[in-house]
Amino acid sequence: MKIHKFKDTRESYIIVSVLGLTIGIITELVNLLPNDGLWGLSSIAGSYGFWIFTTTFIIYFSCSNKNAMFNTFLYLANMCIGFYALQAIVVLLTPDTTLTGFLEWEHLTYWTIVAALCSLVAFVLYFWNSDKWYSNILCALPLAGMVVDTIGCVLKVYYSHTQLLQCILNVIFSAIMLVVFFRKSKKKPIFLIALVIVVTIGYFMGVSQASYNLTNQATIICELDGQEETFHVEIRDDGKIVAKSGSEEVYEAIDIDSLKNVYEIIHALQEFYESRGGSWKMGE
Repeated sequence: MKIHKFKDTRESYIIVSVLGLTIGIITELVNLLPNDGLWGLSSIAGSYGFWIFTTTFIIYFSCSNKNAMFNTFLYLANMCIGFYALQAIVVLLTPDTTLTGFLEWEHLTYWTIVAALCSLVAFVLYFWNSDKWYSNILCALPLAGMVVDTIGCVLKVYYSHTQLLQCILNVIFSAIMLVVFFRKSKKKPIFLIALVIVVTIGYFMGVSQASYNLTNQATIICELDGQEETFHVEIRDDGKIVAKSGSEEVYEAIDIDSLKNVYEIIHALQEFYESRGGSWKMGE
């Protein structure tokens, strides 16, 4: 089957730009969905796996190093524009939304700079099409990044019991990339050795600790019979509570030690007070 690649033409670059804008809008829409349950989907823009997967194939379907560089920049930069432009529109039309700021210029500028840096990486990665021995290592690099991010997602699901859908997507992305780049590599042993080495380094440099040491926190203010109580909880993704303040009697009543993440604690406190005619609100 013949692969239709992007071309070094104005029309092709417009297509890539429109694709980036579309993905940016979609990611912001997904960002508005709840993500605190097992099947919750976190912000796609917050998943390195999604960007590794999509940007890798932007490079894969480019026609040259220069084309890969321009395509990568246009895709990522326009994604940022679509993401923050829609965010600004949401803020403008719905003043009570939880999104803050009309247009986050600092974030937009930062990610545009990141897009420029990624375009330079894309220029280098395109050399995976050469016949040199190092082309096999280049084939392994994006897949290694994808696998490392997937391991982090799996551990997050295990420890926090959230975002299973994101984890499944990452597994699918990893499987697709493995098939594509294993076939593409001309020297499989070099490809596999590079893959194992980079994944191992990536895991021990961050994932092994961050996956279960990440701390989430929340403050909730509850009222019952005219008395107000403020609860503050900090809990790691492995379920270990590292700090808490508030009524110990209430914590004992909701059996806080059996709860696995900050969302379950918030819901338990809400149910406890509402069932007794009280009220609650989130604190800052």
